Amino acid sequence: MLLIETKEVNKWIGARQLLKDISFNIYQGDKVGFVGRNGTGKSTLLKIISGQDKEYQGQIIINTRVGYLPQYYNYPAAQTVEEFFTEVSYDYGSFLRLMKEFGFETDFLDRQIGNCSGGEQTKLQLIRLLIKEPALLILDEPTNHLDIEARDWLANFLNKFKGGIILVSHDRYFLDQVVKEVWELEDAELKEYTGNYSDYQKQREVELEREKREYQKYQAEKKSLKAAIQKQQQFVNKGDKGRKKTDSFAKMLKGIDKKRAGRMAQKTKSLKMQLEQLDKKEKPFEYKEINPEFENRELHSQIMIQGKGVGKSFQSEPVFKDLNFTISRGSKIALLGKNGIGKTILLKLILGQQKPTTGEIFRTGALEIGYFSQKMADLHGQDTVLKELQEKLPDRSEELIRTFLGSMLFKGEDVFKKIGDLSIGERVRVAFTILLLSKANFLLLDEPLNHLDIVSRERIEAALKEYPGSFLIVTHDRYFARKIANEIWELSNNGLECFQGNYNDFLKYKQGEFKVGLELEDELIKMKRAELIARLEQARDAEEIARIESQLEQL
Repeated sequence: MLLIETKEVNKWIGARQLLKDISFNIYQGDKVGFVGRNGTGKSTLLKIISGQDKEYQGQIIINTRVGYLPQYYNYPAAQTVEEFFTEVSYDYGSFLRLMKEFGFETDFLDRQIGNCSGGEQTKLQLIRLLIKEPALLILDEPTNHLDIEARDWLANFLNKFKGGIILVSHDRYFLDQVVKEVWELEDAELKEYTGNYSDYQKQREVELEREKREYQKYQAEKKSLKAAIQKQQQFVNKGDKGRKKTDSFAKMLKGIDKKRAGRMAQKTKSLKMQLEQLDKKEKPFEYKEINPEFENRELHSQIMIQGKGVGKSFQSEPVFKDLNFTISRGSKIALLGKNGIGKTILLKLILGQQKPTTGEIFRTGALEIGYFSQKMADLHGQDTVLKELQEKLPDRSEELIRTFLGSMLFKGEDVFKKIGDLSIGERVRVAFTILLLSKANFLLLDEPLNHLDIVSRERIEAALKEYPGSFLIVTHDRYFARKIANEIWELSNNGLECFQGNYNDFLKYKQGEFKVGLELEDELIKMKRAELIARLEQARDAEEIARIESQLEQL
């Protein structure tokens, strides 16, 4: 069944064309993910399709009931959940059934909207849409403010939904879970790809390689034709230069030369025509490589930070207790956990902004910590991007700063924009650049990916891969964690679990597939410990004893 038909939709904002001749059909069962840079028009297109934006040219034929979830919604904080639903007409029995299906008990109806988590608010908004029984869901960034558990719940719900789905998301893992097609909006035009996000990425890589080959071939043909034209022109211009006009034999040669020159002129004209008719190929766009001159961040100590029996309470209410952890040189840690579990508090304890209620945290003396806060309060709104970085990084040259800003998607005159005029995503990239070019040898990053589009996330990934120091990042983006982390920490009501390995191995471990490997690892650790203890008993040199004790402590 055809749910919606879009024909040659165009949208202008001032002199800028945001959407150009957008045409597509959505059928029952279609699950489409829109991707593209922030500001390319994805949200605008969703508003047009859902009927929220009437200012466009083209035709949209809607054959069904549509449910639209906007990216931003001003939830009435003082309203109770039950009052939140009085604004729409619905069957009360269906409402209670949906509340139960979404995991809400009846007593939840008396809770104020302002006291609900971001995940709960999203669920309530979805229930309000589903009460109307739409056959097409249009969802703009539905995973915003959702933790991993809530994202999995939403993915499972959308996979069971029988109607059509159009969604915008920067969560690549979520797109892999849900969508069957990916549509890319770039330079006002829409391009369709079959499969989930990972399939789309592979297809884009193949396209890029093909475009590079075609461009190289075009450049070679262009160079060859220009060289041939130049050579022919030289022959034509040479003419009868150097011949004696009184020489009768020379006069005969001159006539021959004129005929030859005519043929050459004709050939030159033909070559020029070939050059003009040559299919012009634009150079494929590729982002700058991230390869800055990082500061020397060498640490002699293998252990950078260690927590023993760490607990934190507020007014006798425990947030967590008895956490034990070690952060070593080379650790690239992704910290996962539900919203409200205490991840930001743990970061502040490690940073030293707060003190643990119980236990202690050891930090090596040469440690230089760089901290990314969600609020980014230390950026000065009146400064330009360039001035802000020059003030924060006085030892860095302007050339290096501008080069790195270029790799972080700031082009040309962008460096002269005021911080206060930047989008949230742009400010994140500025704050991140400052951290990476600083003298810090350990980064604490509290959800730096919020408000970033996929391209910006990939730039952050590339930078962290090159970063020689260690870091701990709080994130709900599992695709990101899978790419950059060599340790996974999970904070839950049961405490802190520190897993040595990447995200894929962590999933196998959680599913019980890693058990044999862990048992073998435990046995190897026992053997190593026994060997070190034997060496310690024989050691006499104080430096050797200290080294062995350090190795034992790591085990």
